Amino acid sequence: MEQSTPKKKIPVGLIAGLTAAALIAAAAGGYFGLCAWVRDNDQLLPGAVAVDDRGDTVADLGKLTREDALAVVTEEMDQRLDNRTLTLHYGEGKRVELTGELMACAPEAAVDVGFSAKENQPFWKLGALWLGVAKEPTDLSLSAAAFTPEGEAEAKRVIQSIADELYMEPVDFTYELGEETVTVTPGSDGQKLDTDALLEAVEEALAQGQTELTVEPETVPSAELSGETLHELIYVEPKAPGVDESGKLTPAVIGLSVNAEEAQSLLDAAEPGAPVIIPLEYTPPGTSEDESMYYKDLLASITTNLDGVANRSFNVGHAASFCNGKVIQPGEVFSYLDTIGDPSTRNGYKTSTGYQNGLTVEMDGGGVCQVSSSLYYCAVYSNLEIVRRACHAFATGYIPNGLDATVYYPSLDFKFRNNTGFPIKIVAYTEGGAWGKLTVQFYGSNPDGIKVETQRYTQSSTAWTTVYQPDETIPLGTTKVDVTPYTGYVVDVYRCVYDANGNLLSRTFENHSTYAKRDKVVLYNPADAAYWGLPVDPSTVVTPDPGVVTTPEVPPVTEPPIVTDPPVIPTDDLGLPPVVTDPVVDTTPEPEPTPTQYIDLPNEDGWGGWDNWNGWE
Repeated sequence: MEQSTPKKKIPVGLIAGLTAAALIAAAAGGYFGLCAWVRDNDQLLPGAVAVDDRGDTVADLGKLTREDALAVVTEEMDQRLDNRTLTLHYGEGKRVELTGELMACAPEAAVDVGFSAKENQPFWKLGALWLGVAKEPTDLSLSAAAFTPEGEAEAKRVIQSIADELYMEPVDFTYELGEETVTVTPGSDGQKLDTDALLEAVEEALAQGQTELTVEPETVPSAELSGETLHELIYVEPKAPGVDESGKLTPAVIGLSVNAEEAQSLLDAAEPGAPVIIPLEYTPPGTSEDESMYYKDLLASITTNLDGVANRSFNVGHAASFCNGKVIQPGEVFSYLDTIGDPSTRNGYKTSTGYQNGLTVEMDGGGVCQVSSSLYYCAVYSNLEIVRRACHAFATGYIPNGLDATVYYPSLDFKFRNNTGFPIKIVAYTEGGAWGKLTVQFYGSNPDGIKVETQRYTQSSTAWTTVYQPDETIPLGTTKVDVTPYTGYVVDVYRCVYDANGNLLSRTFENHSTYAKRDKVVLYNPADAAYWGLPVDPSTVVTPDPGVVTTPEVPPVTEPPIVTDPPVIPTDDLGLPPVVTDPVVDTTPEPEPTPTQYIDLPNEDGWGGWDNWNGWE
């Protein structure tokens, strides 16, 4: 009998452990297999839901395939897009509406969100999510939509129409130069619409179910306005007159600028959009050491007769002496009263005739206007800018009507500006005593050979009449002329500028001058009224002595001829080149342009008109 080997017994605990391990291994393998299946099953995880614009769940998409989820999302999106309206607000209370019909839903975008959420989950968690052991809710928004091609074209059309209405061109500031100031008008910003950005905003708003959208254009700034900017724009560097390479004279340039800090202060203090007045700063140009080179051309000259009244002729010569040798630099304004001073006896002048209340009376400085008139004449013929001029109350007789200039210290001055670009020197003197002559000449530079002529048109004339006034101091049988007469005139003057070849460059209105009529006043003894054929005052009748028979001798009274306007022809006493003379126009031509400026005796400084006007002859 064979001997058998005894069998070993396996512990019951070990068997149980191995069984449990096998079961765990099998379970683990099955779970991970489930995770792999969930990953690849093309279905959404449980908890995936479609939500509307308010965030409310409208459909459970959990465990649906992509195809089924797309079908559900598409149906829900289409229903919502068809009912959507977006109102665009723009401008001043304007609006326009766009509808969801311009859009097409994009369900793929919403469903892709669900599948992206699934892909982003840890692999080991997919089985638990599928079994519902774990929860990870995913919202799929139904706002995913985009313009159709036709819808996008319509939206662009509407948006471009709004852009056209809202567009405003920016207005840059402007400035206008005056004589002493520059007037600056601030510009304004413009605006425009970013059409591309608005198109994106409209698409997003329609997709998300918004009902209103406010359109805000962006600002387009105008050009920068500052004191420094204005200074740079206006600045002109001063330059002295000189001679170029060909030996031709070159004119001076007057420096021009504004103070940048002062301009900025004025701009800051001004009301928005209001014009701002800023002072100009002029810088005179330098001069050459040898200025004689600038005085080779006789620009204008006039010689007038003195009237034989010693004091008046003295005053003319005294005033001329202050002007003689006076140099006016380019851009400088010449003031006659500043040059001759107060024409009073305390300043070396004498008493002579002048006008007061329409009468000729004795006053200090009578006669100085003959110099100012001669200066005005030369300024016109030198083609200079006239700053201030007024005509006399009555025609002067010593200079052509319309070419005189009266002054009255200190309120009425005669001024002109040297705008030639070269210095100008005045030569003024009298000769021949009380019955002599006054000569005024302007010397300067005329490299282009410019010539000036004037055209004077007497628009009307008013003849004076004789007025008789009784005066008991007048001896019987005699009369006395108390007021000398003047014929009244209305004259228009035009300035014509020609080049060296005689071609007319310009014809401009120079002035409108009105000279008052003054009647001749004759004094007579009232007892002689009957002899003159005048009304008799009974109180003045004298009973004749019966023993004496007298017949008063009645001097003939004749009306003087009407004073005409004789031409004054400039003479040349120094052998200098001839000047352009003043053409006399005897007839009224075709209707002239209506003057737009009147340089006449102003009603200012309390004068009130011709009857109250005071001034010098």
